Amino acid sequence: MDEGILFLLAGAPGSGKSTLLPHLLKAADGLVVMDMDELLEDGGLIGVPIATMDAAPVWPAYDRMWTRIVTMVRRAGHPVLLLCPVPDADELAPGGRWTGDVHCALLDCTDAERLRRLRARGDRPDEFEDAMADAARARALIPTVFHTDDADVTELATRIAGHVNKLRP
Repeated sequence: MDEGILFLLAGAPGSGKSTLLPHLLKAADGLVVMDMDELLEDGGLIGVPIATMDAAPVWPAYDRMWTRIVTMVRRAGHPVLLLCPVPDADELAPGGRWTGDVHCALLDCTDAERLRRLRARGDRPDEFEDAMADAARARALIPTVFHTDDADVTELATRIAGHVNKLRP
């Protein structure tokens, strides 16, 4: 069977990935929808902290695990929509982390809205600068953008699923 399409929906912290997830699941229409944060429990995986800057040394291993999970689903021919952090340019380049039919879009909001969201969810001020830098890097890297500032999440999920489905063979 042919490998399924991979659609990466990347976003810096505060872009709305977690908020959008349940709405994408409802709009999926045959897509396997996954969020790289789904395996985490209280910011960790089997007791290993993942969701903090201090855990940066283990992020490559976590990324490799997700690459394997996505590859297993895709090799069965299933299309995958993966909500993920902003990738590095080399991950998206030919011969990079992902193979086959891969597309990427950005989930984004204004910096003012991102800052409001990060504060509301209790992020620390020292994390704000990293989130803003991720957002700026993402905007320079990924031209297809879905804005979340004042979007109705149900309508946004429907638009994203429709966009992905147009790319499917």
